[in-house]
Amino acid sequence: MSASAGAIHVALAPFPAELGRRERVTASGRAAAAARLHAVQRAGAPPELGQAWPRDEAGAPAARAGWHASFADTAGLAAALVARVPAALDVEWLGRPRWQAARARFAEEGELARLGADDRASVLALWTAKEAVLKLARVGLADLARCPLVARTEQGFVLWHRGSERSVRVLAHGAHVLAVACESELALELSSLAAEPAEVA
Repeated sequence: MSASAGAIHVALAPFPAELGRRERVTASGRAAAAARLHAVQRAGAPPELGQAWPRDEAGAPAARAGWHASFADTAGLAAALVARVPAALDVEWLGRPRWQAARARFAEEGELARLGADDRASVLALWTAKEAVLKLARVGLADLARCPLVARTEQGFVLWHRGSERSVRVLAHGAHVLAVACESELALELSSLAAEPAEVA
């Protein structure tokens, strides 16, 4: 077992963001598999989980042998999280189109004032943090309105969901933003894999 098994292990696997739809699906799948394998290895989880992490009846990663996982991908980046405690992550590309719809929603709900900004990076960081909290609770985006921003912190955000405050760590990673929600305060160990070269047709 890894000496840092008490940490939250996150592996990031970049891939070219400017691919066509079919090529993107292939590249994203390869990156996701590489991120999962690397996170499992770094955490010291059972090796078979690196090949295929089991899913529950809702399609979410199931806990196995005391290990928990969360996976996410967006244009140009796949991410995998493995930890000994329930935790969840989400990632978003900062070049995401139509981000103004999220800003308008946050404005309507009075959250932009607490956010203290209305730029693309801040709005997408909050959106990503909310998605991480909802993944941790194992619910979908239908609960988004029930996950309001309480405060912005040095490390990310405090959100309110289902009667409890949830602290979310947010990190910038190149052209992406990453959010991690966890039920325990553990160290976050982040590793980034080398990008695969784009395939030329």
